[in-house]
Amino acid sequence: MPAPSFDREFHVLEFDRTNEAAAFVAALSRFLNSPVGSTYLGYPDSVQVWSHMSTAGSDKFVEVFLSPDALDAASAAFAPVLVSGRRRGSELPAGCALVIGGEHTPARGIEEVEYMLIHGRS
Repeated sequence: MPAPSFDREFHVLEFDRTNEAAAFVAALSRFLNSPVGSTYLGYPDSVQVWSHMSTAGSDKFVEVFLSPDALDAASAAFAPVLVSGRRRGSELPAGCALVIGGEHTPARGIEEVEYMLIHGRS
């Protein structure tokens, strides 16, 4: 499984519900496959979106980590994007899954992304 770049900065988005996080990531993947959105894919791995399912007591929530180019694309598509913080790749939780990134970024549906978020698979 790939790992986030150690020194790369990521912007943190927090979602209380898995389906909301999945809808955001699926919509971003579709935007990136549009003529306007594809301009954000400057070079392989310029846009990366990582996810991690967390639990605090009985509550579950999803953290989504956007590379700077992914945040730029998301901000162009969906204003405003509410960022709760920033972390370096070395600070991301163990077990993060790459949900958008690499040389080819397919347009994904909500159900497919939700499965990826829950099972931690890219």
